[in-house]
Amino acid sequence: MMSGISVLLPVAVTSDTAGLRRAHKSIVEQTASPSEVVFVTNQSLTEDIEMAIEDLVSTHSDSRHEHIPDASGLGDVLQAGLKRCSEPFVARMDADDISEPERFADQQTVLTDTKADVVGSHLAEFHGDPEHPERTREVPITHDEISEWMSWRCPLNHPTTMFDREAVLSAGGYRDFPMMEDWDLWARCLSAGLRFRNLDKTLVRAQIDDLIDRRGGLDYA
Repeated sequence: MMSGISVLLPVAVTSDTAGLRRAHKSIVEQTASPSEVVFVTNQSLTEDIEMAIEDLVSTHSDSRHEHIPDASGLGDVLQAGLKRCSEPFVARMDADDISEPERFADQQTVLTDTKADVVGSHLAEFHGDPEHPERTREVPITHDEISEWMSWRCPLNHPTTMFDREAVLSAGGYRDFPMMEDWDLWARCLSAGLRFRNLDKTLVRAQIDDLIDRRGGLDYA
């Protein structure tokens, strides 16, 4: 039975093929299998990445590759990919993420049974070994707490989110806003009246190159 879930997964020219295969494995092993996995690219890929995507698409009928060369920047890539997703719920992942097996089932239940339009979770970050995370990025749980965080800190871990596709598109969807595509989107969704929720669980593990905050530095400030 189809789940009604699309997975939106951008792949960059710098993506690691082993990480990509590991991410995809965590998707196909979900207790609530997605209806489709949409790999989205806008760059000329290395032969290794191209072959990895082709292999995953050829061996899993629910996976496909959308190459969008006229999309410039991650925001444009995500917006183009979102428009190409066909299911009512869209789960975000990055090419080096690992979703826990119950992630999609837990989040779909929240979106179906509550008034939430966007649901995320805590995020564990690992450096090399996914079985030994270095830290966990905890986020506020309730809509009111998330709203309070919104003006000074991004209150959702982007690669943990699942959301109502039409509601997010109606709020404007992604746009080109380097380093803050997600925060920009959530702020506009909040202004449009969408409801948020974070599960008090760690449902995704993400690989990091180092332990420096990925949103840190003068450029981000």
